[in-house]
Amino acid sequence: MACATTLFILIGDLSSLINAATFTSFAFTTLCAIGVVVMRKTKPDHPRPVKVPIVFPILTALFGLYMFTIPWFGDDVKLNALWVATMVLFFRVKKWTALPVLCVDTTA
Repeated sequence: MACATTLFILIGDLSSLINAATFTSFAFTTLCAIGVVVMRKTKPDHPRPVKVPIVFPILTALFGLYMFTIPWFGDDVKLNALWVATMVLFFRVKKWTALPVLCVDTTA
């Protein structure tokens, strides 16, 4: 990532760097919101440190999915390629790493 950042800065295309960072951050925020909704439905009794009202993750996921569909109807090829790269990276990282145990019952 540092090489890509350095390359964008040396070329002088700082706006593309900002767009890429914002898009990637927004993609993972949307995926986290979808994960909250899925976990709430599949494991409703699982202990959680923070339990937000379900309407917030649903609205975040819907807005994020809407924002991801906008580039497909435009002519911005770079944004489409960035979207595909973000999804591929997410699922590769997800497959390679184990999920951390966040809620451990230490009273037993």
